[in-house]
Amino acid sequence: MMASWRRWSWLALVTVLLLPGSVRAGVSLKFAHNNNPGHPIHEAAVRFAEVVNRRSHGEVQVTVFPSSQLGRMNEAWTGVKLGAIEIGGGTPLGTLADLVPELSLFDAPYMFRSLDHFRRVAEGPIGQALGRKLVEKGGVRILYLQYFGLRHITTTNTPVRKPDDLRGLKLRSVPTPIHMATLEGMGARPTPMDFAEVYQSLRSGIVDGQDNAVASIHTSKYYEVQKYLILTAHIHAFAAAVMNEKVYQSLSPAGRAAVDQAAVEAPLHGNAVALRQETELLGELRKAGMVVIGPDQGLDLDAFRTRVRAYVYPKFETQWTRTLLDQVQALGQ
Repeated sequence: MMASWRRWSWLALVTVLLLPGSVRAGVSLKFAHNNNPGHPIHEAAVRFAEVVNRRSHGEVQVTVFPSSQLGRMNEAWTGVKLGAIEIGGGTPLGTLADLVPELSLFDAPYMFRSLDHFRRVAEGPIGQALGRKLVEKGGVRILYLQYFGLRHITTTNTPVRKPDDLRGLKLRSVPTPIHMATLEGMGARPTPMDFAEVYQSLRSGIVDGQDNAVASIHTSKYYEVQKYLILTAHIHAFAAAVMNEKVYQSLSPAGRAAVDQAAVEAPLHGNAVALRQETELLGELRKAGMVVIGPDQGLDLDAFRTRVRAYVYPKFETQWTRTLLDQVQALGQ
């Protein structure tokens, strides 16, 4: 009798567990990015994971993989498109232009006059329409956009104050057409290279410099292999956290709601970290021995702006269309 009761109890428990909706199996999502811990991209990713895990009551578990653990930038981006990696962070918007060419506009040099100008474009009808197009054409959803920082030039041995000072210098470039054209427009020789390779390439002299935000320069310890930091501020850089659309739609309504809420909170945290670091870490780079060259030290920003815009914009107007470019510029007035 006791054995029969135990068998009935065990079968009843199994039956309850298998009833639809009784218990939902946990969903595991990988969140990959190329930046190191301490970087605003990582800080936002960690906050995203915390909010999803908490809001979904454990139904959805997000694990963050920083520092190119799941592949280099293009490998991670391909993984998201295929669904092998569910979420990718820190993705330059120009990278998404392989699916929606107009998105290269968001990485264009001297395109945006301020962070507010960028937000009016990205969060308004223009950005929303391009986001829908990315879902339709590529099956990828932009979860959130995060301030990456103003991109500046660093060099190993060459002080730079005008575009001609970059002539002949090999600068590592983000491997997208818009980034390479920007460095060409400045007068440099762009060398496309994954982020994971940059430090050793600077150290060995394969390239003479690179461009990046202050947070990346600091967390990647480029101050160990670069002497000059030139405050060209040529790109108001934002990065996207993107998710495979099929994976997003496969979540339960509660799971999607948790992801949506995390996509609100994560960039607020990441932006605050980025803005704070942009000032604080500049001082740390000076302490580490970098020579910072800005307008007060003779940097001719007007020369950079005029030359780069004249070189880059005509090359990409066919992607952006003149109408879209005019609409973006009008939002900066």
